[in-house]
Amino acid sequence: NDVIIGVAFGSFLCENKQFFAQWLHYGLQTYLIDGMREALLWLNSWPAGLKLNTELSQFYCHSLVGLVSVWGWLLEHAAPCFPALVWFIGVGGCCGMTMIVSLLSDSLSVLMAHLYVCYYLSATVFSHQLGLAGSLWNLFRGKRYNVLRHRIDSWDYDMDQLLLGTILFTLLAFLLPTVLTYYALFATARLCVIIVHAMFDTITALLNHFPLFALLLRLKDPLRLPGESSCFAFAAPYSMLAYSRAGGVFIQRSKTGPLLLSSQPAPFSSIFRHYAHLARRLITHYHPLRMLRQLASGRLLSPISREAIRYSMVPTEDVLKR
Repeated sequence: NDVIIGVAFGSFLCENKQFFAQWLHYGLQTYLIDGMREALLWLNSWPAGLKLNTELSQFYCHSLVGLVSVWGWLLEHAAPCFPALVWFIGVGGCCGMTMIVSLLSDSLSVLMAHLYVCYYLSATVFSHQLGLAGSLWNLFRGKRYNVLRHRIDSWDYDMDQLLLGTILFTLLAFLLPTVLTYYALFATARLCVIIVHAMFDTITALLNHFPLFALLLRLKDPLRLPGESSCFAFAAPYSMLAYSRAGGVFIQRSKTGPLLLSSQPAPFSSIFRHYAHLARRLITHYHPLRMLRQLASGRLLSPISREAIRYSMVPTEDVLKR
């Protein structure tokens, strides 16, 4: 079914490659190049009445606008190759719909490389300024970080050290709003890209782990899909009815009759149980609070590793115990 869906969708992409190539070129040029350039120029001209540091804002604006313009020039020259790119993604449908989704995710990362570079630069500067602010906070409290014991200890600073800390705090207070403004722009853009990656990862996980054979077998012949393993002890030999269950098979024994074997089909919840583990991994990685915490601390946002959502043939620990 993965291959059938992939071939159908890949054929649709190949037949409409010119339309998708034009739409891709228009979207990239309008929103990711011209839109980001206009946003940077707007931030450089007192955005919403906020007075930023003029020299630092101009440095940010000219540097990042130059980077975006260079990437736009490269995309403009690569635009004739977009139909071939769409055709190549469509041909990948012969390997399944998951291949198309993976190629789309990789193409998204490549086409938006300029946003990642701008986000990486702004996040690095913002993270270093947060670290400097934490050090100055410890300085004014009479504390310092002990690198040997990994803790904060009390410390007596000299007057020159306090004066230097005050000067650095003044510089930080005047520069941080400008850095934060540009960081917020590219962090928002990166967050939108991560949301698209999360959609692709969810689709890939659903396609890779959909239990089609087990589901059809459960509907067609439930007795061929036994339930989970559990054991019950036999009753006394002279009881009227004793039963045992192992691997979804019931063994019934009466006082006078023969042994009776009956199969207990697996419930539908057990068939889709692995979806709960995949959903837990995806929700843990793409949890909004976790992502906002990373944004507030200046840490880099990244999509989930594909190894984390790949189906593993190794049994889990509870299966091994059973």
